[in-house]
Amino acid sequence: MSWDDPFWYPHTVSVRNKLPSGGMGAGYSDPRTIRAEVKDEQRLVRNSAGAEVVSSSSVTVPISEHVPVGSLVTVWPGTSREREAEVLAVSADDNGDTDLDSFLVLSLV
Repeated sequence: MSWDDPFWYPHTVSVRNKLPSGGMGAGYSDPRTIRAEVKDEQRLVRNSAGAEVVSSSSVTVPISEHVPVGSLVTVWPGTSREREAEVLAVSADDNGDTDLDSFLVLSLV
């Protein structure tokens, strides 16, 4: 079994990482395309300030990707449902050296 199989990550998303802010405010990196699994579902999550907020989508990506809170993710690119949303929270499921996949779950606005 290969975790690179499209069965596990059937979608693609575009990610623009949030860059450290300076005197001109926050900036974003150039977009990059990542294989992912996208689920449109509303659920309650805690943001980086600890407040409860509603997330409208969750995006699962390989754990090797770096996507900080505040980054912008475009889901469903090229479709009528395409939208760009901010990352509210990131959780990791790191299964180490087992046969299980390790991944990040991005909670989007």
